Amino acid sequence: MKDIMYTASNFDFVAQELRGVDLTKPKRIRITEWKEKRGLSANNQQHQWYGEISKQLGDRTALEVKNFCKDAFGLPILHNSSVHGDKIEFLLTKLEYYKHSHENKLKLVQCLEVTSLFNTAESKEYMEQLILYWNDLGVPIKFKDK
Repeated sequence: MKDIMYTASNFDFVAQELRGVDLTKPKRIRITEWKEKRGLSANNQQHQWYGEISKQLGDRTALEVKNFCKDAFGLPILHNSSVHGDKIEFLLTKLEYYKHSHENKLKLVQCLEVTSLFNTAESKEYMEQLILYWNDLGVPIKFKDK
Protein backbone atom coordinates (compact mmCIF):
# COMPACT_ATOMS: atom_id res chain seq x y z
CA MET A 1 0.00 0.00 0.00
CA LYS A 2 1.29 3.43 -0.89
CA ASP A 3 0.12 6.78 0.45
CA ILE A 4 0.12 9.60 -2.07
CA MET A 5 -0.81 13.15 -1.18
CA TYR A 6 -3.17 14.55 -3.81
CA THR A 7 -3.39 18.33 -4.02
CA ALA A 8 -4.71 20.83 -6.52
CA SER A 9 -1.24 21.19 -7.99
CA ASN A 10 0.04 17.63 -8.35
CA PHE A 11 -2.49 15.83 -10.56
CA ASP A 12 0.15 14.91 -13.15
CA PHE A 13 2.32 13.25 -10.49
CA VAL A 14 -0.64 11.29 -9.09
CA ALA A 15 -1.65 10.17 -12.60
CA GLN A 16 1.95 9.06 -13.28
CA GLU A 17 1.99 7.04 -10.04
CA LEU A 18 -1.33 5.39 -10.95
CA ARG A 19 -0.04 4.43 -14.38
CA GLY A 20 2.78 2.52 -12.69
CA VAL A 21 0.47 0.33 -10.60
CA ASP A 22 0.45 -3.40 -11.42
CA LEU A 23 -3.11 -4.12 -12.50
CA THR A 24 -2.87 -7.90 -12.88
CA LYS A 25 -5.28 -7.89 -9.93
CA PRO A 26 -7.88 -5.15 -9.35
CA LYS A 27 -6.93 -2.43 -6.90
CA ARG A 28 -8.98 -0.26 -4.54
CA ILE A 29 -8.50 3.49 -4.56
CA ARG A 30 -9.70 5.38 -1.50
CA ILE A 31 -9.44 9.14 -1.23
CA THR A 32 -9.53 10.57 2.29
CA GLU A 33 -8.49 13.82 3.89
CA TRP A 34 -4.70 13.92 4.27
CA LYS A 35 -3.46 13.89 7.84
CA GLU A 36 0.13 13.57 8.86
CA LYS A 37 1.04 10.46 10.80
CA ARG A 38 1.88 10.81 14.45
CA GLY A 39 5.29 12.33 14.96
CA LEU A 40 8.15 10.99 16.99
CA SER A 41 7.68 13.86 19.43
CA ALA A 42 4.39 12.33 20.63
CA ASN A 43 6.21 9.04 21.18
CA ASN A 44 8.95 10.79 23.13
CA GLN A 45 6.39 12.68 25.21
CA GLN A 46 4.57 9.48 26.14
CA HIS A 47 7.74 7.73 27.24
CA GLN A 48 8.80 10.78 29.23
CA TRP A 49 5.46 10.64 31.04
CA TYR A 50 5.76 6.93 31.80
CA GLY A 51 9.09 7.66 33.51
CA GLU A 52 7.72 10.67 35.40
CA ILE A 53 4.68 8.71 36.60
CA SER A 54 6.86 5.79 37.65
CA LYS A 55 9.15 8.07 39.61
CA GLN A 56 6.28 9.83 41.36
CA LEU A 57 4.44 6.62 42.23
CA GLY A 58 7.62 4.91 43.37
CA ASP A 59 6.15 1.40 43.21
CA ARG A 60 6.01 0.78 39.43
CA THR A 61 8.52 0.78 36.64
CA ALA A 62 8.05 2.94 33.57
CA LEU A 63 7.25 -0.23 31.61
CA GLU A 64 4.53 -1.18 34.10
CA VAL A 65 3.03 2.31 33.78
CA LYS A 66 3.18 2.05 29.99
CA ASN A 67 1.44 -1.34 29.98
CA PHE A 68 -1.26 -0.05 32.33
CA CYS A 69 -1.87 2.96 30.07
CA LYS A 70 -1.98 0.81 26.92
CA ASP A 71 -4.59 -1.44 28.58
CA ALA A 72 -6.69 1.25 30.24
CA PHE A 73 -6.63 3.92 27.53
CA GLY A 74 -5.00 2.62 24.35
CA LEU A 75 -7.07 -0.50 23.72
CA PRO A 76 -10.41 1.34 24.02
CA ILE A 77 -9.20 3.92 21.50
CA LEU A 78 -8.16 1.16 19.09
CA HIS A 79 -11.55 -0.53 19.53
CA ASN A 80 -13.14 2.63 18.15
CA SER A 81 -10.70 2.85 15.25
CA SER A 82 -12.22 2.38 11.79
CA VAL A 83 -8.87 0.97 10.65
CA HIS A 84 -7.88 -1.27 13.56
CA GLY A 85 -11.04 -1.86 15.60
CA ASP A 86 -12.11 -5.17 14.03
CA LYS A 87 -8.58 -6.55 14.01
CA ILE A 88 -7.84 -5.68 17.64
CA GLU A 89 -11.17 -7.12 18.79
CA PHE A 90 -10.47 -10.35 16.86
CA LEU A 91 -7.03 -10.63 18.42
CA LEU A 92 -8.20 -9.91 21.97
CA THR A 93 -11.01 -12.44 21.59
CA LYS A 94 -8.59 -15.11 20.37
CA LEU A 95 -6.28 -14.37 23.31
CA GLU A 96 -9.29 -14.45 25.69
CA TYR A 97 -7.82 -11.19 26.90
CA TYR A 98 -10.76 -10.13 29.06
CA LYS A 99 -10.77 -13.44 30.96
CA HIS A 100 -7.22 -12.89 32.24
CA SER A 101 -6.25 -11.36 35.57
CA HIS A 102 -5.15 -7.73 35.60
CA GLU A 103 -1.52 -8.81 36.01
CA ASN A 104 -1.71 -11.16 33.02
CA LYS A 105 -3.44 -8.52 30.88
CA LEU A 106 -0.50 -6.21 31.53
CA LYS A 107 1.91 -8.93 30.42
CA LEU A 108 -0.14 -9.60 27.27
CA VAL A 109 -0.59 -5.94 26.32
CA GLN A 110 3.19 -5.55 26.42
CA CYS A 111 3.31 -7.90 23.40
CA LEU A 112 0.65 -5.99 21.43
CA GLU A 113 1.04 -3.01 19.16
CA VAL A 114 -1.24 -0.36 20.59
CA THR A 115 0.06 3.21 20.60
CA SER A 116 2.17 2.63 17.50
CA LEU A 117 -1.05 1.99 15.55
CA PHE A 118 -2.56 5.36 16.48
CA ASN A 119 -3.04 8.10 13.95
CA THR A 120 -2.42 11.68 15.05
CA ALA A 121 -5.93 12.25 16.42
CA GLU A 122 -5.90 8.96 18.36
CA SER A 123 -2.48 9.74 19.80
CA LYS A 124 -3.72 13.14 20.94
CA GLU A 125 -6.81 11.56 22.53
CA TYR A 126 -4.62 9.00 24.33
CA MET A 127 -2.32 11.68 25.67
CA GLU A 128 -5.22 13.87 26.81
CA GLN A 129 -6.70 10.89 28.66
CA LEU A 130 -3.36 10.25 30.37
CA ILE A 131 -3.19 13.87 31.50
CA LEU A 132 -6.71 13.80 32.93
CA TYR A 133 -6.29 10.43 34.66
CA TRP A 134 -2.89 10.97 36.23
CA ASN A 135 -3.53 14.60 37.21
CA ASP A 136 -6.74 13.50 38.97
CA LEU A 137 -4.59 11.05 40.96
CA GLY A 138 -2.20 13.83 41.94
CA VAL A 139 0.52 12.91 39.44
CA PRO A 140 1.02 16.11 37.43
CA ILE A 141 1.92 15.57 33.80
CA LYS A 142 1.42 17.96 30.92
CA PHE A 143 2.41 18.53 27.32
CA LYS A 144 5.94 19.84 27.11
CA ASP A 145 6.37 23.44 26.08
CA LYS A 146 7.56 23.83 22.51
